Amino acid sequence: MVKEAIVLLMFFGSPLQIQEFTVRDGLSECLKAKRTITRNVKSPESREYKGSMRLACKKLTVEVDDSNRIVNFVDIKKSDLKPF
Repeated sequence: MVKEAIVLLMFFGSPLQIQEFTVRDGLSECLKAKRTITRNVKSPESREYKGSMRLACKKLTVEVDDSNRIVNFVDIKKSDLKPF
């Protein structure tokens, strides 16, 4: 099924590349997940993350399977997704 959805995108590596992506129920739920992930990757000593991971919430047209997992990006190539 093809639908327009809010997708949480996770980029990391050098250079930054998309590694994970999940459909979220809405923008507020996506931003909440983004904040939770950001909090959980911080170092307990310095309270900040010094790695190269970037998260983004974007509205995209995607093809999903019966479990609501992304099978394909419709309007954009996976390689063209950027963290900004």
